[in-house]
Amino acid sequence: MAESNLYLQRINLVINTIRENLTDDLNLDYLAALAAFSPFHFHRIFRSIVGETLNQFVQRVRLDRATALLRSSPRMSLTDAALASGFKSLAVFSRAFKKRFGIAASRWDRHTPLRESKNGQILDGLPVYTLGTLSDIDDEGAFSVTLRELPQQCYAYIRVFDSYAASGVVQAYEDLLTWARSQGVDPLAWTLIGMSQDDPTITPLAQCSYDIGLGLTDALAKQINVVEPVSMTELPAQRIAAIHCAGDIRVVDRAWQYLFRYWLPRSRYQPANFPAMELYRRQPMELGWSDYDLDCAIPVVDLVA
Repeated sequence: MAESNLYLQRINLVINTIRENLTDDLNLDYLAALAAFSPFHFHRIFRSIVGETLNQFVQRVRLDRATALLRSSPRMSLTDAALASGFKSLAVFSRAFKKRFGIAASRWDRHTPLRESKNGQILDGLPVYTLGTLSDIDDEGAFSVTLRELPQQCYAYIRVFDSYAASGVVQAYEDLLTWARSQGVDPLAWTLIGMSQDDPTITPLAQCSYDIGLGLTDALAKQINVVEPVSMTELPAQRIAAIHCAGDIRVVDRAWQYLFRYWLPRSRYQPANFPAMELYRRQPMELGWSDYDLDCAIPVVDLVA
């Protein structure tokens, strides 16, 4: 394995560990040991790959998680959301929220898109639908949400940092195809899975990351070589709430807004501590990048009262 890919594999392991264990003590020494680097070198390597310091990343992801919980679960208290996301207290969460969004968490109505306090601009460049519009979409039956179980699978993926930058995800997909074919794997025989590590209505676009990869069986994963820029991880079995989308990017975006901002807060579920997914029914190599045929899916668990 090339040295650069070894570094990437280790940093991706740390990122995945952080996102999956936000309530743990995610200190520098522990995470550096996990990556098998000295704390001094780990800190520099992490920042060079991710674009944020370790502390900045952990703080941002915890705030993103708490904000997502509050938006999807209107009855959840600020304290419960803060503690469930790894903040030591409501006060620490409240300061972080106010600093980033320029509004007290207690004053947020939990459905109005948040704005970065630095520039006052809504982070998502696509239209932001009002709850009235989303209600009309619901009345029209434009989207049907289904619940189903996904089995455990291995995931060979490429992580794209600053995923809203031009051609980043497109190039990652091409690199994924090249790698798969070099391993004798037919990309069309396996499900292409995109995972949104961040919510663009909460996270600054330059810090949004996206994983694009193939869901594989354990048996196949053991037979192939993971080489740069691909990483491998395991996706646990989980329940998802999904909407089938066929159309351009605006259709997909409308489905995500409906799922997160309208359906989820009115359901018996809350998001699991796992990224939202796009499960491609037909891949870009079949349709190009102007139209999509995929399922927008949120891993969910029963709502905690």
